[in-house]
Amino acid sequence: MKAKPACGPERDPEFFEELDKLLARHPEAARRYGVSCMRAELDILKIDFDKQVGVSRIEDGRIVTEFYDRDDDIVRSAHHACCKWVDHKCVWICPE
Repeated sequence: MKAKPACGPERDPEFFEELDKLLARHPEAARRYGVSCMRAELDILKIDFDKQVGVSRIEDGRIVTEFYDRDDDIVRSAHHACCKWVDHKCVWICPE
């Protein structure tokens, strides 16, 4: 028996069909965004985005993300733009 993919068009074809239509109507905005699977954060790491936020940095040619409580000093001192949203809430602070 073939396992169902965790994410992507094979898992949620109707969602991706609608997304393709939306992106086709807004080509300039489409260049700024991408869809990412949140399985690692939600199912494996058990991140609670109501309580935590990812903070990313560039280090040796890699993007490194660590998750902190929203009231942590590191989060409060991060003055960068948000780069991922879930339900209109910032869940990921972009690297500089």
